[in-house]
Amino acid sequence: MKINKRNAEHYTWGDQCDGWRLVNQKDLSVIHERMPPNTSEVRHYHTKSRQFFFVLTGTATLEINGRLENIMPLEGVEVPPHVAHQMMNRSDEDVEFLVISQPTSKEDRIQI
Repeated sequence: MKINKRNAEHYTWGDQCDGWRLVNQKDLSVIHERMPPNTSEVRHYHTKSRQFFFVLTGTATLEINGRLENIMPLEGVEVPPHVAHQMMNRSDEDVEFLVISQPTSKEDRIQI
């Protein structure tokens, strides 16, 4: 079956942010997320999960171990396990991106 934002499991997080679970397996997770302007997730790291953030629209800012990285549309950044990070939208427009986690980051999140 084809999957998209209309038929994927939807959830909200943080301050009016959206997520759609495109692949939801123990060994792989693919989530399409939307962050409104001036929102951010909580700084954290994962003990097992390796993540790849790929921006679809807008400009995201990803803090990785204290360093800020602006990610433009059609660019991505990989974050290995045990590396503290925080996704932010410091712009005036929505940011949409994919978060690909292997294995899933569910129940593997340590907040800082």
